[in-house]
Amino acid sequence: MHHITPPARTIIVVGRTDKTRDSGDIQRILLMLEAQGFKVHWFVSDYTRSYEDIGARIVARWPRLCWRDRDTAPRRMLRMLLRLVLVVLDQHRYDHLYTFLPGRSANDARQLRRMLDAMGDHAACIVTHSAGGISATSVADHRAIARIVCFAYPFRHPERQPQAYRTAHLPAVTKPLLIVQGDADDYGADPSDFRRHLPPSARVVSLACGHDCDRLRSSEFSRAWAAVSGFLEMQSEQT
Repeated sequence: MHHITPPARTIIVVGRTDKTRDSGDIQRILLMLEAQGFKVHWFVSDYTRSYEDIGARIVARWPRLCWRDRDTAPRRMLRMLLRLVLVVLDQHRYDHLYTFLPGRSANDARQLRRMLDAMGDHAACIVTHSAGGISATSVADHRAIARIVCFAYPFRHPERQPQAYRTAHLPAVTKPLLIVQGDADDYGADPSDFRRHLPPSARVVSLACGHDCDRLRSSEFSRAWAAVSGFLEMQSEQT
């Protein structure tokens, strides 16, 4: 017997690590999804909150150390030592250690799984940008994940040798997966190349853009919106 499951109406956004380069067009798509009744939540790891808080505390308490126009090697070294001391004293120091060892994507995946565990039987769609796609697809087996949309998945670093943590887990992803990739993306632009890392059921939409997926032409934005909204609105069939 086939059972039709209605689309999940909750979206968890797992963004890129460089927040200064967040995509305005992806933000716009998320706002449009909210207007259609989706509830959008941003995932922010304890490590990220702690890192930013420590940086803000250093600026507030020792502002002269942070004057970039008078920056020197001793100042940089002192800032590093201060940050290290504050990390050791911070309640999230284990997250800093975990991020330093397996990497930020692994720590984000660990904390994302914990967040999904707390959701119980409630299902959610995941929308990611760049490195957020690595973390989300790493926990794609979680029962709370209904679908995954990855903008600008970082299949490879343009200045490094292939890194297994980016792609080794992708063939095992069984949840519906949509990849929205720019045809000028240095982290993977050619579907004939990166498709070998994806499960056969994965959908790929190619846009005329780079890794930022931003400042899209009107026609390209319309294609991205149609692909993402249509994908998230699809019903799932279960046996």
